[in-house]
Amino acid sequence: MGAEFTGQIPDLYCLLQVPKGASYEELKQSYQRLVLKYHPDKIDRHQSPEDQAAAQDMFVAVDKAWKTLGDPTLRKEYDARLNEKTVSQEFPVDEEITLADMDYDEDEGVYSYPCRCGDDYSVCEDEVGDGRDMVICCSTCSLTVRVQCVSSMNEQDDTHHQEESR
Repeated sequence: MGAEFTGQIPDLYCLLQVPKGASYEELKQSYQRLVLKYHPDKIDRHQSPEDQAAAQDMFVAVDKAWKTLGDPTLRKEYDARLNEKTVSQEFPVDEEITLADMDYDEDEGVYSYPCRCGDDYSVCEDEVGDGRDMVICCSTCSLTVRVQCVSSMNEQDDTHHQEESR
């Protein structure tokens, strides 16, 4: 049984909220945490039907990600395809950052990060909502950064929840 990847390759590491070099145990722990969070039996029945459907979709996606990354052979195939995608990208990435590295302007709903040219990379909050990594171009020069969204969004959520509980 081989992994089939067509078109755009989803970032399964982001989906499971782990770094690419995560150990089997890290993958398993994250998978178990996410499966509990999005399991159909655990969904709040007071949520809108759309939110319930989104949680169920996430449950299925997390399960598929685990089936790929939890199997050493499938993970190796997936990593090869992911590396191939990175090498063949349309433009070079000059730096990799996390969403937590970026400054957030609450009034504007914009994340920004300084570029070495003196301007900024910026992205609207709505664009990072799906949790996928993204490549952002500087608004002035040709430099780009890859922003890792998922794990840093969770860190910010954890910080936000900690602040609320004080």
